[in-house]
Amino acid sequence: MKLGLVAALLFCMLSGVSAQTVSRFPLNVLSFNIRYNTPQDGLNAWPNRKEIAANVFTAYQVDFAGLQEALAGQIADLQDQLPAYAWIGVGRDDGKTQGEFSPIFYNKQKFEVLKQGTFWLSETPGVPGSKSWEAAFPRIATYAVFQDKRNESQVFVINTHFDHISETARQNSAKLLIGKIKELSNDLPVILTGDFNTPDASPSIKTLTSDPTFKLTNSESLSENPHTGGTSTFNNFKTDQRGPVIDFIFVGPDVAVQRHDYLPILKDQVFISDHWPVLSRLIY
Repeated sequence: MKLGLVAALLFCMLSGVSAQTVSRFPLNVLSFNIRYNTPQDGLNAWPNRKEIAANVFTAYQVDFAGLQEALAGQIADLQDQLPAYAWIGVGRDDGKTQGEFSPIFYNKQKFEVLKQGTFWLSETPGVPGSKSWEAAFPRIATYAVFQDKRNESQVFVINTHFDHISETARQNSAKLLIGKIKELSNDLPVILTGDFNTPDASPSIKTLTSDPTFKLTNSESLSENPHTGGTSTFNNFKTDQRGPVIDFIFVGPDVAVQRHDYLPILKDQVFISDHWPVLSRLIY
């Protein structure tokens, strides 16, 4: 046991405060489909949104952010604006830089990466660019074990983006995902972010949340405070609330939820994305 942890435990014993109380730092976790960079979006094209997108990290003191539809250039744009953050991930087309990423940004002043990886949502999850089950595109999940520099506690964070066409692909992706979480998380607290391209009541989400040996729960349903931010996450660059909720933050059984919010952010009529970011304040 490291000296710092021994000292913290000793302090707890002498002061009558539990070690668990000392170690429980709140986390602000974001799930955010940033919309890929395409000039066809006109006023809402990425060059007009990149500063708004970066500002959400600092304005809400985000600790972990699972992004979807992020291209390499967009990740670089965010990194340039966010010196306190680092990120992990690979492109889905080649396992390197090509295609969309599902990266995890993290506050590097608070956390360090102990283990990381990416797998493909396919019958061959270790093969870059692979796809199965009638999926329209290759899909990936990026994960890491993070250690809190303040108290050495660890948490498993995983981020994904399900197929937008095939329900068969989504259901099989859910089965693969829950199996991989059980395999890789090593009994650590689990946080899952993602654009699942399907509502909470769909069969694939039911598959994800009904495993008999590991319980994942939509953080909104656990929130101690009422949800804020409206009733949809996919806005399609429109201000009405008729879009579906398809972006979620799920948590494992050792994670408590203080708040849950959608962030309907516009600046000078420019949307932050065609999805509203989802923000949960968690404690593990």
